[in-house]
Amino acid sequence: MVGIAIAIGWVFNDWGRIRLGWLNQVLGPALTVSGFALVGWSVHIQYILGKGTPAPMVATQKLVQTGPYACTRNPMTLGALFIYLGIGVWMGSGIVIALTLAVFSLLLTYIYVHETRELSERFGEAYLEYVKQTPFLFPHCRKSLAKSDLSRRQ
Repeated sequence: MVGIAIAIGWVFNDWGRIRLGWLNQVLGPALTVSGFALVGWSVHIQYILGKGTPAPMVATQKLVQTGPYACTRNPMTLGALFIYLGIGVWMGSGIVIALTLAVFSLLLTYIYVHETRELSERFGEAYLEYVKQTPFLFPHCRKSLAKSDLSRRQ
């Protein structure tokens, strides 16, 4: 998928060109690397604490509410969004950025409807309480991390 984003950026090189000079070369890689780090951290936490993976065939057995999941219910999706936006900024490609925003809008709608229903059925009241306290995508880390840290101390 990353290769497709890069290929689209090269094919439509001059369409929607965003030239920010050195900012493209700093902000793009920063977003991309932080996205990969967030995805990796999320998968690791899901595997270690949730006793499963993001794949539905080996779904998590426990509700994970710590680490990146203390800040947002969808840190892997947020990380992937950072990766693709980072590639678009890095390449200065308006089309990659626009396509990323369009595809992720559809993806987030699907996740909101289907994943919320499935996790509510699987984890019940614990998940519904988690939904009340944790934002869907854009994090509120200060309160969430403090709360997560307090719960680990008790």
